[in-house]
Amino acid sequence: MFFLILLPVFFYFCFLLFIIYGTSKFKINPKQINDSIEPISIIVCVRNGENSIINLLNNLKQQIYQGELEFIIIDDNSTDKTKKKIISFTKSDLRFKYFTTSKYKKELNYKKKALQLGIENAKYNWLLFTDVNCSFKDKWALSMSQHFNNCDYLIGFSSIIATNTLVSNFQSIDFRMLMFSSCSSTSLNFPLACTGQNQAYKKSTFEEVGGFLKIKKLLQGDDTIFLQLCKKNKKNKINFSTYKESFVIAKTHNTWLGFIKQRIRWAGDANIMWKYNKFFFLIILSTFLTNLFIPLFFLLLFIGRINYKILIVLFFIKFILEMILYIRGSNKFNLSINYTSFLLWYMIQPIYIIIIGFSSYFLQYFHWRGRKVV
Repeated sequence: MFFLILLPVFFYFCFLLFIIYGTSKFKINPKQINDSIEPISIIVCVRNGENSIINLLNNLKQQIYQGELEFIIIDDNSTDKTKKKIISFTKSDLRFKYFTTSKYKKELNYKKKALQLGIENAKYNWLLFTDVNCSFKDKWALSMSQHFNNCDYLIGFSSIIATNTLVSNFQSIDFRMLMFSSCSSTSLNFPLACTGQNQAYKKSTFEEVGGFLKIKKLLQGDDTIFLQLCKKNKKNKINFSTYKESFVIAKTHNTWLGFIKQRIRWAGDANIMWKYNKFFFLIILSTFLTNLFIPLFFLLLFIGRINYKILIVLFFIKFILEMILYIRGSNKFNLSINYTSFLLWYMIQPIYIIIIGFSSYFLQYFHWRGRKVV
């Protein structure tokens, strides 16, 4: 029985080795950034974002780019002053276009409905996406465009700037590890995940896979699961942008409740990943089980059914592999290394993953921006 428990742990360790190997395959700023004239439609969906929308619009307006840019801002039924602020901004720059989902009848749920509206109204083939709570440098679009000649789907890097709160430090390390895994797996031609905070793909690619119709009932699905749909089409080439100026800074959560609710929404789609990528689902499952077994191992140790030396060895291997990934990934992306934050992340991670995993089956009791999640 004990050896059956060890199988997912062994699988998780193999995955970590796979990702660590992948960190040797990518380089940051692989070549000089050249001017680009590929026209781009930048799409942002907003719901009740009155506190951050102006910062985002200014970030977009300041983009340095030789080619054509249009900025499609989709108001997803906001109940605050979001609409007023967007419309006021569009009057000063005709590249900005305002749309609302209030009368849009497409049979889609949640953010995908707003994205579909934006994509339908996009003039250009290349679509670039970010979120209202994100910030980026003035060469973000230019840096992302450097990959447009050799891919159909582009995953961008996002990071969290930690504040003086424990949750933000945990979130920063946790999100960094997710990004390292995404970049490493993509560099090994096995892309696993992405985020709507920073990604791009062709409108023609979107249309070829039938858009979001196959995943219209899902809560999330507009990034990682949609990536899996595109991946099934063998002719689609997927890449990861490693240009430093293409990186996006995402929202920092300073409360555990806000952070946990965000991750529960993400985990809702992870539960059905087996429908789209069975191997990736095994990775997700082994990660969950490995962290779930930690308290079980302590219980077995307490009742004398396991030798403490075995427990120490397993903890040591897990710690070393995750530490190597953290250090190598941070060095590759020229990010600072905080061993204290990593140690706190390592200690909290099992509890966090168990909570997220089980809570994701109760999405119907959660609300997001004033409306029920499901």
